Amino acid sequence: MTEAGMASARFCANCGTALQGKFCTSCGTQAAAASAPAPSSEGWGSLSSEFFSSHGRNGIHSVALSFLRHPVDTIIRLTDDPTYRSQWGFLTATVGAQMTLIYVLLPRAFAALFHVPNTANSSAVITNEIVQYVGMAILTPIQYYVCRWLGTRKRSPMSYVKLCVLSVSYGALLSSLVAIFFFLLAVGLLKNGTAVDLGTLWQGLAVLTLIAILVFVTESHRRFWGMAWPIAIGVTISIAALSWLVVYPGLGALIERGGIAGAVSGLFGS
Repeated sequence: MTEAGMASARFCANCGTALQGKFCTSCGTQAAAASAPAPSSEGWGSLSSEFFSSHGRNGIHSVALSFLRHPVDTIIRLTDDPTYRSQWGFLTATVGAQMTLIYVLLPRAFAALFHVPNTANSSAVITNEIVQYVGMAILTPIQYYVCRWLGTRKRSPMSYVKLCVLSVSYGALLSSLVAIFFFLLAVGLLKNGTAVDLGTLWQGLAVLTLIAILVFVTESHRRFWGMAWPIAIGVTISIAALSWLVVYPGLGALIERGGIAGAVSGLFGS
């Protein structure tokens, strides 16, 4: 699309979806109710300004509830909405909550309820957050150029960064809810004296969560890039394998060997 075309592009005032006709294909609002967004840079150089402009009209709670009701529709709507710029704050909140729940709060609660050793590990929170953010910085540019090559729609780097940030946020939100569900289920079973292998139960829930996230990423990428299903599935599985089998484990091992998490944790007295 030419610069003139980008400047004259119209967006739905109701949901933010880019308009291609007289009516919004997402919510049905008439094109007359649409307006052009304020001029802004969409290249890699706008990342820093985007990060520091993370507060918008859509609050964390309303966005989280929208994700739980309609995950794919929500991520496409927010990504295409030029007025939504709170994705960085949402990412920080969801990832921080996920790591704190899994590695600190739930282990402490379990230890207090059943009088067992406390396995809470604040260093693990820092390690996994560093791995998550650095991994995103490494993988997102790779994913962008692969998807741009295989997709049928032209998308800017900034819009894809937004999609990836919201994707990771949804994964963290879903994982947090699964962790809480597992904790409540485990406590209920143990309090009733039911014999159960908690390790197997957790692994089963983790696999189901992973499948749900892969389906979500596949469908959101298919719609965002205009990909065919086989291509979207192939891209998702390839990136997931690169992420979880190579990049994240490698970064985790590097951080552990360097003692980075322990040093940062010590600075905050954790």
